[in-house]
Amino acid sequence: MERKGRRWRKTELSRRLLNDRAAMPPAWRMWLITVDGRRSETELLTLAAGLGLDGAALIERLAADGWIADADPPPAAPEPATPARRRLAAARMFAIDLAARMLAGRDAELRESWREVQDEASFQRWLGDCAGRIAEAAGQERAALFVQRVELVLAEPNPAA
Repeated sequence: MERKGRRWRKTELSRRLLNDRAAMPPAWRMWLITVDGRRSETELLTLAAGLGLDGAALIERLAADGWIADADPPPAAPEPATPARRRLAAARMFAIDLAARMLAGRDAELRESWREVQDEASFQRWLGDCAGRIAEAAGQERAALFVQRVELVLAEPNPAA
């Protein structure tokens, strides 16, 4: 169970139990007080040994009973890139580049709002905003060309990942 750099933290259950002095043996109590989410498991094992405790067994038992929890849970695995997400990402990158070229330096606000685009609906709203700004700056024909080119990238079956 030991991971050299693993860190443990007290749970709400252990905090409540620490308030009740009779809830655990004194050595456990002294050791549990040192569990703060900053000390490594190796340090906690050393402290447990100093108190005459089997640290590995104690950590295993207290973790299983919900008294302590991993202070640094592993990050959640990223969502796999589905074809639709890849298409959206490719269209998003293409669109911001094309908008920057068409607006020739007047795209700062679009770049800011572009960072908020996370899904198809927000992308379509952003695309409409871009088309409106391009129409103001370069005319309806250029705006229509912009939307047409971006929609082609969005419709590609296998964009580069």
